Amino acid sequence: MDALLDLPQLRTFYTLAQVGSFTACARRLGRTQSAVSHAMAKLEDLVGVPLLDRRGRGLRLTEEGRRLYQACEQAW
Repeated sequence: MDALLDLPQLRTFYTLAQVGSFTACARRLGRTQSAVSHAMAKLEDLVGVPLLDRRGRGLRLTEEGRRLYQACEQAW
């Protein structure tokens, strides 16, 4: 990973992991669902691994996503 992690993207990821849906995350952060989706795509691209397992309407964290979530919990 060459670039620094973006704090707003991490906050979006952390919130998304807590609420479990892009729509609920967008509402909680006062953003659009599209903005949340784009932020997560950029974050996954930045870290180079999938953080979210998007299946159907469900959302789960990958193993890497769980590790990042735990790191965010300790930071916040």
